[in-house]
Amino acid sequence: MAITGKEISGIALFKWNLSKDFEITDLGELKFILGILVIQDHSNHLIFLNQSTYIIQVLIRFGILDTKSVSTPLAIKHSLSIS
Repeated sequence: MAITGKEISGIALFKWNLSKDFEITDLGELKFILGILVIQDHSNHLIFLNQSTYIIQVLIRFGILDTKSVSTPLAIKHSLSIS
């Protein structure tokens, strides 16, 4: 479970209430969640999500990691019609 909020006091209160009913462990600042790398820029209040590891895992799962890209077979500015 990942917990976030604007004020650390609210997060601490939530964790304290949760710990009354469950055994919890604080793992510190979030680094990965669901295979997605989380990078935090505290000074600018920004969060970056890097999915490259997750994408590679999906490509491996479906056996398409070593496929080669190809260009689009349509000519540039080609318009399609209903017919």
